[in-house]
Amino acid sequence: MRRHLLPLGLLAALLIVPAASTRAVPVARIAAGLSAPIYLAAPEGDGRLFIVERGGTIRIRQGTQLLATPFLDISARVDDQGEGGLLGLAFAPDYATSRAFYLYYTADGNPLTSRISRFRANASDPNLADDDVGQEKILLSLDQPDENHNGGTVAFGPDGMLYVGFGDGGGQNDPQERAQDPGTLLGKMIRIDVDFSSFTDDYTVPNDNPFVGNNAYEPEIWSVGFRNPFRFSFDRLTGDLYIGDVGQNSLEEIDVEPASSNGGRNYGWDVMEGTSCFEAPDPGEPACNAPSLTLPVHEYDHGEGLAVTGGNVYRGSTPELQGHYLFADYESDKIWSFEWDGGGGTVGAVVDRTAEFAPDQGTLGSIVAFGEDGAGELYIVDIGGEVFAVPEPAQLLLALVGAAVLGGVRRCVPRA
Repeated sequence: MRRHLLPLGLLAALLIVPAASTRAVPVARIAAGLSAPIYLAAPEGDGRLFIVERGGTIRIRQGTQLLATPFLDISARVDDQGEGGLLGLAFAPDYATSRAFYLYYTADGNPLTSRISRFRANASDPNLADDDVGQEKILLSLDQPDENHNGGTVAFGPDGMLYVGFGDGGGQNDPQERAQDPGTLLGKMIRIDVDFSSFTDDYTVPNDNPFVGNNAYEPEIWSVGFRNPFRFSFDRLTGDLYIGDVGQNSLEEIDVEPASSNGGRNYGWDVMEGTSCFEAPDPGEPACNAPSLTLPVHEYDHGEGLAVTGGNVYRGSTPELQGHYLFADYESDKIWSFEWDGGGGTVGAVVDRTAEFAPDQGTLGSIVAFGEDGAGELYIVDIGGEVFAVPEPAQLLLALVGAAVLGGVRRCVPRA
């Protein structure tokens, strides 16, 4: 596989500094020998890990074992040319009862067609999905003009709606101005309601989507102005939305949208790349630095890396990482973190944590995703075939035991 899975993207908005502490963060390789793993997820409260392989399979890690039989295999339906493939996975909030999960993958087209589909786990075997063609409900199909900038993440927000990020359709410099075009889903974040009574139900558009009733806009649109929002995530504690948008010529950016947002934001591409003016606006497009545009919370230039991989706000068991948003660069293999200040910037400097994240074995590189398990612990996915846990499992077990002991001690303290 070629190295440029993601496309190439001022100096950073805030100085990137080395980590204040040199203490290594415990990181352990928990899986190796996978076939181009590209994402990881788990249902809330579930002890299993579901590892997405780009070619069209999903593998389960249960306990310390990688199960031999895939949870799902739709490789016959997946076209992974260019930046395509099986790219995203999201479990329904009511997965324990509905057994429903949602995939984003690209199918054969001219050259590709993006699909958002509903599947279900098997009623009698939770380690198998119903994957016959008749047991897939294709909710949305979107033709991709080119083989790159496909986005790839699907995620449920705290409102129970499904969010999907689509790139601008590919090529360079958004030649058809799709990211600012309200009449296409390309270059947009969309928000849809996938709740169902019957498995074959279509999605609906939430009435409170920001452009409902505006005939110029596709009603599914939540926000506009993206180049390739390949990885985005919601903070599981606050509900804030963090988006890594891959840059073009010089800048990679992280955008943050608070949970209180009503949507309708414009993140600037291709009038702007990060905080820089990129090209003169076409008629009807906002001007560079217009008040209507939302600028990134953080950006870095191509001296630091060439393709941002958006991550997650850490809510696991390592205290020093609590509340930090962790993200990486696919090309330079660097890992950073910051704390969002609730506005347009960060609390203090962005910290380079690359040296801290030293795994017990293997190599942390070619990072295509961060993911969370059912308890909120963090994992890092290397498309070269490896998955890493943060912290390492032994450290996590000690933390859980310690918390249980402390909890027991507190319960033994008599009330005043």
